[in-house]
Amino acid sequence: MRAALLLASALLLAGCGLGERRVTDIGDTFCANRLRTAVAHLPPPAPGQAERLLAAGFSAEAIETAEAIGVLDRMQVLIEAERRPGNGVPVILARQGVTDRVLLALLDVQATLATIDCEGERADQLRGQLQRNEARRARNLGLAGILIGASTAALTGGLSLAGSTAAGDTVGIIGGSTEAAVASMLLFGGGDGLLRTRANLLAEIHRQPAQSDLFPPTVWRYLTRRDAPGEANIAEEIVAEWRAAGLLEGAGEEDPLFQPEARLSIEQLERRDAMLDLTEARIALMSRDLRQLLEEVTRRPTPLRAR
Repeated sequence: MRAALLLASALLLAGCGLGERRVTDIGDTFCANRLRTAVAHLPPPAPGQAERLLAAGFSAEAIETAEAIGVLDRMQVLIEAERRPGNGVPVILARQGVTDRVLLALLDVQATLATIDCEGERADQLRGQLQRNEARRARNLGLAGILIGASTAALTGGLSLAGSTAAGDTVGIIGGSTEAAVASMLLFGGGDGLLRTRANLLAEIHRQPAQSDLFPPTVWRYLTRRDAPGEANIAEEIVAEWRAAGLLEGAGEEDPLFQPEARLSIEQLERRDAMLDLTEARIALMSRDLRQLLEEVTRRPTPLRAR
């Protein structure tokens, strides 16, 4: 009878530990509403534009950045204005047209980075909830294990002193088995939570569609343009970095991190956070390239010639 009571109390305590696993659901309304923008496709570069700009003194790196943000035509207007006689006003206006586009591209970069930060914070929120649930569950299961061990020792010792060795052995077996079950719950149990990601930036980079509805056009062209045929673009380099770091599961498409919504564990959320960090770092480097372009444009002399 006592052995049965011991087993019932042990299972009750273990059940309390499992009861701490709560349903966790994180939506994406806040981040998604701030990501959607009216997509304006960038014009393709005209033949020979890059060569003319290179001959006018712009570096190859600046020209590549200008092509990515769709400003080659305005730079062509700038160098044509520099060659015409005048008071310099057309040059200033043409330069302003280029710098305005560079400024918008910088804001596109900042908007993209802000969205990635928002996605990271959502994952951190879900991970924090799951970690708190697991901590409560581990505490309850640990307490259950201690009480089971103490009760088993007391009952076994009491029965041995009373001369009931067989009953003591039975209680010891039941108690040990229950302790092992509780330890298994603590070792193998794990919580997960539902993360909704309708605007999935990681999936967009992995799939690389020709046009993106999630990234601003300037950022997307920067990520997907190729400096030479057959050469990897930045988005492909990002995916390669994910794979090299062991952050991709299987072939990739079936990876739960690329789904509109999925139940994710703490380990999967940490993997998602690492992928977002790598993506954020590569996109942030676009600001460096935009700065170089802006510097080359603004340092060009303004001709002041009389008519």
